[in-house]
Amino acid sequence: MSMNATEDSFVNLYTRKIMKIIAISMSIFHVITAARGALPTMQQRSIHLGFAIALIYAQSFLKEEKSKFKKLVCILILLLSTISSLYMFIVWEELAQRAAYPNIIDILMGIVLLVAVIDGTRRKLGIALPIMASIFILYAYFGNLLPKIIRHKGYGIDRIVGMLYMETEGIYSSIVGISGTYIFIFILFGAFLESSGVGKFFIDLVTGLMGKKRGGSAKISAISSGLFGMVSGSVVANVMAVGPLTVPMMTASGYNKRFAGAITSVAGTGGQLMPPIMGAAAFIMAESLGIPYIDVAKAAFIPAVIYYLAINFVINQRAERDNIAALKEVPDWKRILRKDFYLAMPLFALVYFLAVIRWSPLKSGFWSIVSLIAVASIKKATRMGFKKIIDSLEKGAYASLQVAIVCALAGVIIAMLSLTGLGLRISSILIKLSGGNMALLLFISMITGLILGMGLTTTSVYIILGVLVAPTLVQMGIAPIAAHLFMFYFGLLSAITPPVAVASYAAASVVDDNPMKVGFEAWKVGLSGYIIPYIFVYNNELLLLGKLQDIIFVTLTSLIAIYFLSIATEAYFLSEINLIFRAVLFISVVLLIPKGLLFNLLGLIIGGGILTIQYIKNKKKYKEI
Repeated sequence: MSMNATEDSFVNLYTRKIMKIIAISMSIFHVITAARGALPTMQQRSIHLGFAIALIYAQSFLKEEKSKFKKLVCILILLLSTISSLYMFIVWEELAQRAAYPNIIDILMGIVLLVAVIDGTRRKLGIALPIMASIFILYAYFGNLLPKIIRHKGYGIDRIVGMLYMETEGIYSSIVGISGTYIFIFILFGAFLESSGVGKFFIDLVTGLMGKKRGGSAKISAISSGLFGMVSGSVVANVMAVGPLTVPMMTASGYNKRFAGAITSVAGTGGQLMPPIMGAAAFIMAESLGIPYIDVAKAAFIPAVIYYLAINFVINQRAERDNIAALKEVPDWKRILRKDFYLAMPLFALVYFLAVIRWSPLKSGFWSIVSLIAVASIKKATRMGFKKIIDSLEKGAYASLQVAIVCALAGVIIAMLSLTGLGLRISSILIKLSGGNMALLLFISMITGLILGMGLTTTSVYIILGVLVAPTLVQMGIAPIAAHLFMFYFGLLSAITPPVAVASYAAASVVDDNPMKVGFEAWKVGLSGYIIPYIFVYNNELLLLGKLQDIIFVTLTSLIAIYFLSIATEAYFLSEINLIFRAVLFISVVLLIPKGLLFNLLGLIIGGGILTIQYIKNKKKYKEI
């Protein structure tokens, strides 16, 4: 080995050790502030983001194996951004008082952090969001030179940097505050759950419960992905964690690999929709709406359950059509429950803390971690010793980086929208484009979410659309929680929507199939997911808003609608269904979406009529046999 190679190995080894210390320190900081209460706003946010940027650049330093110049850039930005974060931490009160008139040191510190956030996002998430943020900054600066429809007076460097760095808008916005408190502690809870073996417990339990049912292997994949996705926080991580365990079961029982990949990606994507622990965007949604997180989780519950029932309806039709048998050998779910039921207790504790005692998400997350460590100690096999706890602290910190940096950059975009007044103009433009038609506005919003999702994370898409589009939907009379959940759904569903479908691409690597073909199969399997947001926008009862009898009625009609849709997409009910009958079933689904007894009854009659004809036709066929 050459001297240079030896030196590089030595440097990389110590870099990894330093990163481990930083990551563990980051998690310990958040655990302590969760237990004792968060620091003053700017101090909490500056330390949280400072840790995240340091780890991102340390990771980049390790990746730059050949270029010494690029390694030097990583070290330089890491050091300067750390100084900028410490500067904010120490003199935050003085900075707040002179935010409108920053001095030269304030401006330099702000520029350093802004560059670190933009470039750090590029390193972690690609170029799309940094380009968007840069355009908004340039728009704020050159606004006086632009066409009248989007012109504004233009702002100087001091005003732009002052707002982005020194105020509680911009980089250190409330979104970063949510990342540095609620989101981090829940990501850490997920890391502890994974280390404790809860994931394996859920998969074994679901295998025992569903394995003996027709098409059970695909149902195991769907339900396991939903359970695992509740705590993983990442669509791709969910697919890659559950897929390798469940795909072999599906293909062995007779499903083709493309369908297996589609089920894995659609079910993995839906994990962020399922309470009690949804994706990071759900916490940001609660902050944006000014409501407790538990209210967002409650509103999301019925649509999430319907989403997974829709997947199971598709599985039933496919299993029936392809004659997929049940699994021959499955574990005894009663024995698993008796043996390891205690591993699920922290999740029940979390629901109790949030919904019954109504603690804050921060306090609930902290005590859920404590309860997890306690119950895991009951048996030696699951006991979390010092090494497991340290590993979980490290893993949680790394898992938080993407959310932390994207929240910081999203804050930049939101601040520039606020400073220039562009947000209000976009709302009026969208209303004009739709001609005041709510259905058309919803369609435009859906397409916007799916397109943005091609290059951005779910959280990024939701933050941007929550600011740009959701207020427009609210102006049109849509309930605020419905408007925000609508944007959340389509930001998430972009993960299974071709041509860029990250969940489907991840699943394709597991099943070793063409990513685009898996993407289109996943889009077909997950088609109900595109219908559900329209249902709850037109029928707020699905979000538990309204009288009990109305909630029950809307839930039942929604279930019937997605059942009809599953039959239409799979083209099977007792036997193959022809194209005309499938088209009529699609019409019945459309009639079941809007609020109105006449439309709903017509949809039920039409869809029920098709199924009745299929039943009579097949009854005759079976008699002849």
